[in-house]
Amino acid sequence: MLLHEDYPHTVPTRAWLRWKENYFWVFMDPERDICCLAHCTAEPTYDRAFASFTVLHKGKTLISGKDVPMPSPFEHQKVLNYGGLRLSFLKAQAEFRVEYEDENVSAVLNFTRRMHLFDFQACADVNPDWFSISENTAFERNSFRHQGQCMNATGTIAFKAGEWAGTSIDVDGSGYRDHSWGMRNDQLTLDHNWSFFNFPSMGFHLMRVRNVIRPANMTAEGYIARPEGNEVIKALDIENVGEGPEGMPDKVIFRATTLSGEPFTLIADVGNAFARLPLHSQKPGAKVYLNVENMCRVRCEETGEEGLANVEIGALKDA
Repeated sequence: MLLHEDYPHTVPTRAWLRWKENYFWVFMDPERDICCLAHCTAEPTYDRAFASFTVLHKGKTLISGKDVPMPSPFEHQKVLNYGGLRLSFLKAQAEFRVEYEDENVSAVLNFTRRMHLFDFQACADVNPDWFSISENTAFERNSFRHQGQCMNATGTIAFKAGEWAGTSIDVDGSGYRDHSWGMRNDQLTLDHNWSFFNFPSMGFHLMRVRNVIRPANMTAEGYIARPEGNEVIKALDIENVGEGPEGMPDKVIFRATTLSGEPFTLIADVGNAFARLPLHSQKPGAKVYLNVENMCRVRCEETGEEGLANVEIGALKDA
């Protein structure tokens, strides 16, 4: 027996992890100058949850982020209530409703399938030698699952206070949903780029993640979504170019190659984002993980298509 085994033990990093189930809904309608974020996280073993909802309209941002009671019952429910945020699962992988209400705003957003659901576990199957998102987040494969889907979104936003009190807006725009569950702690992530793109004929979700334990081992995963199905990205590079407002880059260039060898170059105009919103994903401690959602135009160089992007850039900061 080693000498140190007879003394109180150092708590391993793995003990920081906890089971979490997260939902993230993104909506953007630049024609009506309105964007929304809805996020919730449940930690059943801690009997706690956190939810946030953000609306941006004509340059004014309304944000709510707070601890809420753990939804109960939780497992296998078709409706979940996180305080003022309600999620309804209407048709698997196809139809969802996100509702929110507080003293300032009331929102009903209907998300419907635009492309097929993608499970990022497929990236580890295609690139077994790469550092997967599950290894990055939970320190081993299959302990963390992550899925995404390109969506259409319609609904109504009604303002209850402020300069637009008593008015409502019917919205129709671009959406995305993100669902993850398993062992994780957001404060173990050092920095990341999490981005999705909706073009007329296709969609993408591309991400790059580093954690504080092994920053040299970077996760780089993604997929292209088409009406006929999804295809895993085999190679990915993300480059920040120039300096834009609020500490963001001027442009972000995504160079991706699919499993079949098809190249794509996506140039996101982050510096001229029509919305730049903070995402409140969990209650901060001594450290806080700061996410900035940059909603902007994007161009695919190979096809010439113009689309909408949400380029999420995050980093671990002192609170």
